[in-house]
Amino acid sequence: MIAVGDQLPARLVHITARHVVLGAMASRDWQPQHHDHAHAIAAGLPDIILNTPTQIGWFCAFLTDWAGPEARIARWRLKMMAPITPGMDIVISGTVRMVDTIAGLRWIEVDLAAHSGELLCSSAHMLVAAPGNGGTMPWHLDGAAWVPPPLSGAVRVS
Repeated sequence: MIAVGDQLPARLVHITARHVVLGAMASRDWQPQHHDHAHAIAAGLPDIILNTPTQIGWFCAFLTDWAGPEARIARWRLKMMAPITPGMDIVISGTVRMVDTIAGLRWIEVDLAAHSGELLCSSAHMLVAAPGNGGTMPWHLDGAAWVPPPLSGAVRVS
């Protein structure tokens, strides 16, 4: 049973240049701060930086790995506070904020965070749909049948 306040098992990721560059390539983000060290330094960054789509992808994968293969991400908000660069050890964690059953689906809101030590690099507030008691499968809904509720509020992660 999932309850408000539940902690998701944390995941440690050692960031490499390969993570940064391949994430940018996969999302077709050719901005030089994601692959050119000299450009990143000249722009005042500490190194090449992990891009937004890669961070959203990592948070989505973290959440669906926990929620199960039938879970479907419905909504998200991302807040980036500090660059994620090669050499950092990032811990991704999460806390359940809300659980509700609406229209046969179990809706779970989660606050997620990516920390490097005490430094909060990024946070996300995400809504995921999982099968409810009636067995409704989120991935079987489309068009007018797929109507995720709004997120409840601002990102609350420390």
